[in-house]
Amino acid sequence: MKENSNLSNLRKNILGVAWLWLGVLLMALALPLALPAQDTGYISGTVTDKSGASIVGADIVITSADGSLTRSTATNAGGAYVVAALPGGTYNLAVTAKGFQKFSATKVVLDVAQKIRVDVQLTVGEINEVIEVTGESVVQVETQSSELSGTVTGKQIDQLVLNGRNFTQLVNLVPGVVNQTGQDEGTVGIYGNVAFSMNGGRTEYNNWELDGGDNMDNGSNATLNVYPNPEAIAEFKVLTSNYGAQYGRNGSGTVEVETKSGGSSFHGSAFEYLRNDVFNARPWESGNDPAHPNPPYKKHDFGYTVGGPVYLPNHYNADKKKTFFF
Repeated sequence: MKENSNLSNLRKNILGVAWLWLGVLLMALALPLALPAQDTGYISGTVTDKSGASIVGADIVITSADGSLTRSTATNAGGAYVVAALPGGTYNLAVTAKGFQKFSATKVVLDVAQKIRVDVQLTVGEINEVIEVTGESVVQVETQSSELSGTVTGKQIDQLVLNGRNFTQLVNLVPGVVNQTGQDEGTVGIYGNVAFSMNGGRTEYNNWELDGGDNMDNGSNATLNVYPNPEAIAEFKVLTSNYGAQYGRNGSGTVEVETKSGGSSFHGSAFEYLRNDVFNARPWESGNDPAHPNPPYKKHDFGYTVGGPVYLPNHYNADKKKTFFF
């Protein structure tokens, strides 16, 4: 009986240690990294009635389109609100106040590090009555910043052809950027080159940031520490001039890269990008001479992505609304 009791206690101790380590792992995944927030944006505005008077204490709720992020606040004494630290994405905005109809704005697109303003005018009525507008009707002109910038979207990254699968080649899509790398086929690592002149600035004076952290090889100022695969990039923003002091360090351009994140459902992809000399046309100078075949060239870029929620049924994150991975 004593041996059975000792065995039972041992099992309980092992199980307790296992649950402890699992809890530590979940906490590590749940805690945000203490990185600068340069790659996040915000939505701000003022809530008024039809006469233009400010509405104090109106409830503001902003939810990501996939439901994985929700932020809420209330208007201050001047009827103003700010919802900060929002990653790039598509959001829905809801505004409610006692004695007024509910205001709802859907499909509000926020790019990486963008600052947009959504002013709301509420109409007197029952709160169960809803005035709904779409994102296209909400924000038309950038009024929160005088910076010159451009955003390369995830759709462009996914569909535009890259010779070398190096995302930095797409920086050229932004007006004012000149490629001075001297490379036809983009390379990465120690052979990579990020010599892009932005609005006439020196190529070595650019900032390159990945999810808010410095990604520049500060030893050479010529390449990056990490070249994320295009499949892992949500979008990136290129600021060419007149941007805020929060970016600091260098005085030329700034490139803010935001990687993809998981959501409430599991998703993924598998890919291979193949290049082979058998697909290439013959060089014009060799004609049909069999003694001069195409130069050998074989390249494979393959991999996969997977993302989704971190959860334990009936124990942690059962509704799959927090703690995601990609």
